[in-house]
Amino acid sequence: MLGAIIGDMVGSIYEFEPCKTKTFDILNNKMRMTDDSYLTIAVAKALMKHYPIKYDQKSLNDLKEDLAKEFVTIWSSHKGAGFGAMFYEWCLACQKSGHIAKPYNSYGNGSAMRISPVSWIANTEGELKILTKTVTEITHNHTEGIKGAEAVAMAIYLALHGASKEEIKDRMIRDYYPEIAQLNYEELIHTYRFSEICQKSVPQAIFCFLISNGLEDTIRNCVSIGGDCDTTSAMAGAIAEAFYQKEQISEFEDKFLYFMIDPDVERLIMNFHKTIGSKKFER
Repeated sequence: MLGAIIGDMVGSIYEFEPCKTKTFDILNNKMRMTDDSYLTIAVAKALMKHYPIKYDQKSLNDLKEDLAKEFVTIWSSHKGAGFGAMFYEWCLACQKSGHIAKPYNSYGNGSAMRISPVSWIANTEGELKILTKTVTEITHNHTEGIKGAEAVAMAIYLALHGASKEEIKDRMIRDYYPEIAQLNYEELIHTYRFSEICQKSVPQAIFCFLISNGLEDTIRNCVSIGGDCDTTSAMAGAIAEAFYQKEQISEFEDKFLYFMIDPDVERLIMNFHKTIGSKKFER
């Protein structure tokens, strides 16, 4: 989750002004959390409320109801954070009725940017897929929206459970996005353009992680190719955190927590890790 938030913040100032280079100031006081971070936080809050997760249908439906409430609460408190138009209308409908509104068949990358807390909680791949679908389909019920969320969630899960990069790459190519095998970094720098749909941003985010040498490098890769880089950086940053920093906090992460991230968000992140039994923040 922290990797997603850092990625979102770094990418926030380059989303509409692509720098097309890895040489840029990665600590900048203009950086801010966008909807990517806020919805990730909402997912984490709902999951903590229901932890340990029960996978019977009633429990999953209860989780959906609470997640919808968290989404509406965080949207109403941060309406200038960049929420999409369809999500905005969905929140209004939830607020008006007091219940979950109908999903809007989206395949936007909003499904994948907010998914990272699921991967830290699921105990099996089966649980991961059920939980991913549960928290995704309340808004993004298109098959591509669910696939994008599951691909990112699975990459994080595999990283957390000791998979090598080659194993993660093979799984992503086999089960989700075969086009990852053909992606080329230099070509992406020159040709990649802004896209908010899963099909044209999730593979690129995964690729930026696969060619990285650390969390910071992963985020620099995402920003340098341009596009919807707050979201690709959030997705790739979440995978990179799980792969490189699952057991201890890095100096890069620590700097962000100290200089850039609100203390309330820092406490939430630490509480999430404490709730699930993670030792990452134990000093």
